[in-house]
Amino acid sequence: MSSSRSSHAEELAGILYRRFEAFHVHFIAVTARAEGRFLARDWHGHRQDAAERLNLHTDAVLDTVEACRSRLPGTGARQAWIDAQRRYVELVTDRGDMELAETFYNSVTRRLFGVVGLDRELEFIWLGPTALPAVDVTGPEYYSARANDSTEGAVAAVLERSPLGPHFSDLDRDARLVAERIDGYLDGVWRYLDAIDVLGAVFYRQKGAYLVGRLRWLNRVSPCILPVVHDDAGVYVDAALLTEPAASRLFSYARSYMHVLSERPAAVVAFLKSMLPVKPVAELYTSLGYSQHGKTNLFRALYRHMEHSNTRFEHSRGAPGTVMAVFALPSFDVVFKVIKDRFPPSKRTTPTDVKRRYRLVFGYDRVGRLVDAQEFENLTFARDRFDDDLIDELLRECSRTVTVTDTEVVLGHVYTERRVYPLDLYLREMAPDRALAAAVDYGNAIKDLAAANIFPGDLFCKNFGVTRLGSVVFYDYDELALLSEVNFRALPAARDDADEMLDQPWFSVGADDVFPEEFSTYLHSPPMVGEVFAEHHPEIATLDFWQSMKQRNRAGDIPDFFPYPASVRLHRDQPPAT
Repeated sequence: MSSSRSSHAEELAGILYRRFEAFHVHFIAVTARAEGRFLARDWHGHRQDAAERLNLHTDAVLDTVEACRSRLPGTGARQAWIDAQRRYVELVTDRGDMELAETFYNSVTRRLFGVVGLDRELEFIWLGPTALPAVDVTGPEYYSARANDSTEGAVAAVLERSPLGPHFSDLDRDARLVAERIDGYLDGVWRYLDAIDVLGAVFYRQKGAYLVGRLRWLNRVSPCILPVVHDDAGVYVDAALLTEPAASRLFSYARSYMHVLSERPAAVVAFLKSMLPVKPVAELYTSLGYSQHGKTNLFRALYRHMEHSNTRFEHSRGAPGTVMAVFALPSFDVVFKVIKDRFPPSKRTTPTDVKRRYRLVFGYDRVGRLVDAQEFENLTFARDRFDDDLIDELLRECSRTVTVTDTEVVLGHVYTERRVYPLDLYLREMAPDRALAAAVDYGNAIKDLAAANIFPGDLFCKNFGVTRLGSVVFYDYDELALLSEVNFRALPAARDDADEMLDQPWFSVGADDVFPEEFSTYLHSPPMVGEVFAEHHPEIATLDFWQSMKQRNRAGDIPDFFPYPASVRLHRDQPPAT
């Protein structure tokens, strides 16, 4: 390598490394505030921290792109970047967060060179298996409390050693209650309990803190997650989550990201994966706040899957979208959503508005009811992996975003979401008991979103879905709005019979006007929904409910949205945390 090439490579690699390091130092600094916010019960401050942290990666990437662009040579820019990549590897290879450094480099590269599809020379690309750190060598990330025939003693040791240890209002009481739950759970399942392994870092989100661990006997492990709350009664353990489904809900793709301090996020992910084997690595990274690296893992998992399968992209099940073309690989648990070029007159929105709403959801508290969406640009796939009908729709409806050649399909802009079972189909196709439970949770989902200052816009069940664990979530954001921006009105009484026969309202209707009394008319399909709402959720069709939710949100109220039911709380006499 010539001295000129070497100096360019050294300078560019140095810029990349320093900018990545500055980004992650800032990320860690914001994350570190979570403990103080929790102990001070500063819930609004935590929300501000969460919003600040979301934008750090993108801002750092854009700044780095501009810094590097001005230093690329006029000729040979590509080779200079390849040389810089080799030097960058040397700088990051010993870091505990090396995988995040690679993703940062790729994000800069794709923007700087306008990469479409894959560029195997410029990017870090590995579509083969990836080894997470072995869970038995992550010593610095977790500690173990030996049971020694005393579950209560092990739990007490866990609580004492945690960063929250000095703050528990009654540690001995909590240790006893948690131990009773563990012993009850293990009775008849395992012979013994060897130890409880617990990650040293506390996981924080909204009003909750979580001690994340696992029960261990021989080669068996089971989650042991202890939610901790802080209210007028002090700091105490609120529940014991001991099953895989309960732990999985904590890291759901329908919830906001955790604040977790760790020098080695891969080791934390490995620990979580040991007790959540079904949870994708991409979702685990995303749940820790590393959404960009979560995208990287999703991207690699998708291409790796396509190399080992021959299924084709086809229209997703459910009602066809009027704003989005929605499709999926039947064998891959993700849907792809591309904004259409034109919307029908009934849709009072634009592509820009749709993107704005997706950005809103990305930065919002999703309270377990809004599906997280990942935004991608310039993805390429072989044309023969697409169903012919889907190709026709993309050419006809999405020509501004999608390019189709003889051999490739290029998605210029696309959102991905975890695939869920469309609620309208679920209610028709599942057993009556499951359908009934979903119909009840459908109303709960609408109420939770209202409490979180979200109005879905279109409340029809075709826009909701059911997760693997049976929770109802909302995933169609083209009419979503903040509740505080919606004008809820009483439905004016008809002046005479002629008014009732008109196709159009006889009164003026503003763009933001909503009439809750109409909900009882159109939220009745299938019939089970109407019956369930009349019995369990009649307030949804009243003006008072929506006005009260609007007032609570304007007053700055932050409700509780813990990822476990009240029935599992250890202190039944204790009111929910405030």
